[in-house]
Amino acid sequence: MSKRIPSTLIVMGIFALFAAAASQTKPLKVLLLYDMEGVTGATSVKHTSFSSKTEYEAGRISLTADVNAAIAGLKAGGATEIIVVDGHGSGNTTGPDVIVDQLLAPAKMISRERPFDIYMDSYDQSIDAIVAVGMHAGAGNEAGFISHTYTIEDTQYRVNGIPFNESMILAMGAARYGLPLIMVCGDDELEKEMRRFLPWAKYAVVKRAVGRAKAEPYPREEVSRRIENAAREAILALAAMRTAAITSAPFRFALTFQDDQQAQAVARLQGAEMAPDGVAVQIKSHDFEEGYRASLRMISTAGLVGRVQSLQRAIDAQPNAEALRQAARDLVIDRWFNPPPGGAVPSGAAAPLRYWGAR
Repeated sequence: MSKRIPSTLIVMGIFALFAAAASQTKPLKVLLLYDMEGVTGATSVKHTSFSSKTEYEAGRISLTADVNAAIAGLKAGGATEIIVVDGHGSGNTTGPDVIVDQLLAPAKMISRERPFDIYMDSYDQSIDAIVAVGMHAGAGNEAGFISHTYTIEDTQYRVNGIPFNESMILAMGAARYGLPLIMVCGDDELEKEMRRFLPWAKYAVVKRAVGRAKAEPYPREEVSRRIENAAREAILALAAMRTAAITSAPFRFALTFQDDQQAQAVARLQGAEMAPDGVAVQIKSHDFEEGYRASLRMISTAGLVGRVQSLQRAIDAQPNAEALRQAARDLVIDRWFNPPPGGAVPSGAAAPLRYWGAR
């Protein structure tokens, strides 16, 4: 004799079916930020620089393959919207480093009329999660391929004594909105750094760092599979992901520069303090974003000093060095008495600039 199913159970079953259907169709928006040093095929610094045409094009092709593998994994895991931001800045002002017309759906490239900070301004509360592709180890990691943090001017970048890389800066910036960095890919040295800082995030190793100037990539098919799997697993584990966190404020941003001249110039900035070693400078902040942006001012100042030093060395190496130095002094005096004309660029004189992220 058949038993009649209680009406309450029928109602509960129907509700469960509707809930399951709703969860499957719920929009899921992911930001994908990429760099180039950690791209599979980038085995020389030339692969990341727009000025090295042949190698750069090869780097773009490998970058696009890495990004598409991540897109495929995110889509398979349930992502319905994927926005892409250029986090590298190769020197290419005509377009982003990734080959846009080869990006897989549903990915779309960010494009804005004004510059924006890739680590703080690329996302908002409409984003559900962030992934980072083609990343690299941080400043101070001598074993990481082209290891640095934001700039080549600093040899160490620490926050509250912790060595920081760019993926960690991204994760801390995203934490302001409660957003988790759920997946990263790059070389094996970066993996060690990320395992310590974000042990719950997924990671795909795409190459082995032989040193700061050389890397050995794994086979393309294997790398694409690793990246796709990591991205898919990250999305599926989204509910268990956490946001980045380090010791509470105040945040101490300490940068060690290449020489004392850079450090002395940076130490003149408001709030900056020179360390006893004469090459490190620290600045404190009660807010991570504020401290990060202060560190960029430190980096910019050190970069100007470094460029002047490089120009001086280049001039000194020329047979007519004294004449060149005198010509430079004359130009400075001439600029004083005859300042260049100011004013806005005439309308129609140049096409509007577009920004896909880092320049």
